[in-house]
Amino acid sequence: MAKTDLTFDELNIALGGAAITQVGDDINISVKAVTGDTKDALTNDGVIEFLYKLRSACGTAQDTANDLEVAGDQLDSFPPFSFSPPADGYVTVTQSQTVRIPLDSATVVGTNI
Repeated sequence: MAKTDLTFDELNIALGGAAITQVGDDINISVKAVTGDTKDALTNDGVIEFLYKLRSACGTAQDTANDLEVAGDQLDSFPPFSFSPPADGYVTVTQSQTVRIPLDSATVVGTNI
């Protein structure tokens, strides 16, 4: 059967094993565990770094999960990043995510290669 999603456990392992916790019926992702930065208020910045690192971990988790899948069943929702040539001490990184959304449902699933 094709892999159409990652588990939070697979993502947590890619993040080092301590970033995602479960409390009752809620799953929480620690900004500090993902970025290494301490944030003390919701008004702090850092969302871009957090999402970049979270998305990077999704790619790592996908690669690991795909090692167990045959061609055609592998998840293809987190393609590699695209990097610009360096300019002024920076590179521009483009990241994407590909999903399939059934027209008759709110369920979002990944694509396969």
